[in-house]
Amino acid sequence: MLVERLVARWAAKDTAGLSRLFADEVRWWTAPVPGAPWPAEVHNPREVESFFLAFRAVLELTGITTRDLLVDDADAVLTGRLHARVRATGAPADFDFALVVGVHRGLITDFRMHTDTLAIARALARDVPPVSP
Repeated sequence: MLVERLVARWAAKDTAGLSRLFADEVRWWTAPVPGAPWPAEVHNPREVESFFLAFRAVLELTGITTRDLLVDDADAVLTGRLHARVRATGAPADFDFALVVGVHRGLITDFRMHTDTLAIARALARDVPPVSP
């Protein structure tokens, strides 16, 4: 399954191989993260690779734990947790995620990654204030 290959290549830090899983035109969405160096807009495999290279530049991925995978025809939703280390500080950083992936002709055409953006922003920049209850 394509989603499993996506996770395997991400975990293996194979950004070039990961980008080859995407179609020439990609509909992409990730929530903006203050202080993150990765591009907000991604449209093609080259930009997919740039996104994951920028991600790796600040967060060293140490593992991915998957929880649930739901597949409906050409769409899939994967939930799990990213385990990383902040390169600048060495601090551990773990984030829950939900990936929504659409596939057409064996390639990823839609990619939406939902993450805890506040936790990521706090890990990248220590000056993000806490949220009041």
